[in-house]
Amino acid sequence: MPLVIVSCVFIIIGILVLLKERRSFFGGMIFAFGGLFLTLTLLMMGLFKIGEISTNISTFVIIIVYALFPLIFLGICAFFIFNTHTMQTREGRSVTAKLSALLGINLLITVPAFFYLLSVGAGKVPTWLFSILIFALLSDLLFSFLFACYLFYSWMYQMIPIKKKVDYIITLGSGIRSEEVPPLFKSRLDKAIEYYHKNPNAKIVVSGGQGADEPVSEAFAMKKYLLSQNIPETHILVEDQSTTTFENMVFSKKVIFQDWKSKDSAPIILFSTNNYHVLRGALYARKAHLKAEGIGAPTALYFLPTALIREYIALLTQYKWFTLSMILACLAFVILSLLPI
Repeated sequence: MPLVIVSCVFIIIGILVLLKERRSFFGGMIFAFGGLFLTLTLLMMGLFKIGEISTNISTFVIIIVYALFPLIFLGICAFFIFNTHTMQTREGRSVTAKLSALLGINLLITVPAFFYLLSVGAGKVPTWLFSILIFALLSDLLFSFLFACYLFYSWMYQMIPIKKKVDYIITLGSGIRSEEVPPLFKSRLDKAIEYYHKNPNAKIVVSGGQGADEPVSEAFAMKKYLLSQNIPETHILVEDQSTTTFENMVFSKKVIFQDWKSKDSAPIILFSTNNYHVLRGALYARKAHLKAEGIGAPTALYFLPTALIREYIALLTQYKWFTLSMILACLAFVILSLLPI
């Protein structure tokens, strides 16, 4: 019961923060942490209660806990590991292509090692070594669980429908190798076009500069594609100086407010990107003081795990205070557990 109460407290805090600003990383992660932890707690409590009904049902519960759950865990790890092979086959060999395999292997090692250490206790291992290993494994498992929280928060953010009349749709740039937009990039533009047809008076802001290895600016390639899709040139605004997502938001904001004629009301703004990038885009929009909500274009399933892991790592790097506080929380937990209380 205490775990249920703690989970509910996290959920309430998260909701209060998100009601004030739904693009809050802290609020979203707190809400997702509480929600997932409450789900797992209720699941285990439910299984224990069901197991008390009869001997046969108890056997069934034991099979679920000691057979089905491990099989699901192994299946998830296998998916991450084999996904790297698919990524490298379709996208080429790179460090980022190996991220999903690294996550799968990490889980396969960390989870059994953590439970093994807990089972043997500090008696068979020197206390100092036991403390270091438990701290390292606990931190690893916490950040793995927080990755699941991030996935839930990202999904939850995109599930809220946007039904308001839209004035501007920012399309975030992505890498190009020619004047033609590649499929992943094209999906962002197609999502923007989809919302443009729902708001025919809106303007599309193509946002992206020219990298050192790009023949033209990303904005140029985007505009070319939009014109080929019969989007009027007068409804296309060009921002071709940005090189990062944050700059996308800052420079697009400047272009929009230079174009916006009404002084009595603020424009309704959306930004279009791929679904794995929506949450980080929304957080950068908030950082740029741009009131804009994100819409996500679909991404191929084989590409998603690596892309989501990369986004998660980028967020942990961006919110260093959050990352450090989680590490310190694990350290405090280990220290308190070793005190003779």
